[in-house]
Amino acid sequence: MKNILIFLGIVAVLIIGGSILYFSTQPTSAELEYSEQIKWDVHKYLINEENYVEDNIEEIKVTDNAKLKGKKRFEIAVVFKDDKDSVYYYQYDKKSGKVEQFAVTGKKHEE
Repeated sequence: MKNILIFLGIVAVLIIGGSILYFSTQPTSAELEYSEQIKWDVHKYLINEENYVEDNIEEIKVTDNAKLKGKKRFEIAVVFKDDKDSVYYYQYDKKSGKVEQFAVTGKKHEE
């Protein structure tokens, strides 16, 4: 009986701890709204400031880097039609107030 209680206690701790960890890493609704806003901001930046043609943008996708806290956790991954094997990552820089490319896996659209 004692072993069963110990086992159940361990299972309960693992379930509760896992639940707390899972829910603490999920973005809030404000963070999700922010991620959609910066997705749109990156789109505008590419068209208006970098002069990309709309038809050359294959995909703009928000990625959630849960290792980072708050609004910095969202990265925008962009794939261009003329360079489909590469991904270009953008973030909003609060200090400069601008969208910036911070990582690339290709060279064609590196800024």
